[in-house]
Amino acid sequence: MSVRTNLAANELKESVMQRYLRATLATGALSLASACASQPGATAQAAGVERMQCDASSTAQDNLVRSIAVLRVEPAYSHVRTNNTSEERVNGARLLVRPPKGVTADQLTRILQCHSARVLLGQLNSNAVPNDPYWLPDRWVNIDVRSENGNFVVTVSADTVRDNLQVYGRANHYADEHMLATDPGLP
Repeated sequence: MSVRTNLAANELKESVMQRYLRATLATGALSLASACASQPGATAQAAGVERMQCDASSTAQDNLVRSIAVLRVEPAYSHVRTNNTSEERVNGARLLVRPPKGVTADQLTRILQCHSARVLLGQLNSNAVPNDPYWLPDRWVNIDVRSENGNFVVTVSADTVRDNLQVYGRANHYADEHMLATDPGLP
């Protein structure tokens, strides 16, 4: 009887362990599912922007992204207090660009936001503009355009430091191909 009792106890332990493992795996799967569920937030935001802000004229101006002349790129920083100190963290990129002819800062904001939404929604080819800093795969980016000394400053930022570093890296590579020579000594 002792052997049967030990076998029954071992089977019970195995059964409990199997239920524990199933529960642990199910919890992990739910966590993964909820993490994936947060990604459609970017898609939903892009769909809202596309529906509310974009029209046929902004579709025609998507090509404008390829022709923007960049004067300078720099990281955008945010100041974060940590314990008793503060530090600067990269919070995206700032591109100093020449204003496209006949386009205001507000119009360029709308054009870039519509472009970002359409690429994110798959309505535009994501490879059409190499290193396009105005969108990230599966992420929403914030775009703001302000006038500064006759030029525009385009600020692009995301929600995480990792994504902001990616925005800044893409902006640098984009600028390499769109940089306008500003040295008067250059031909």
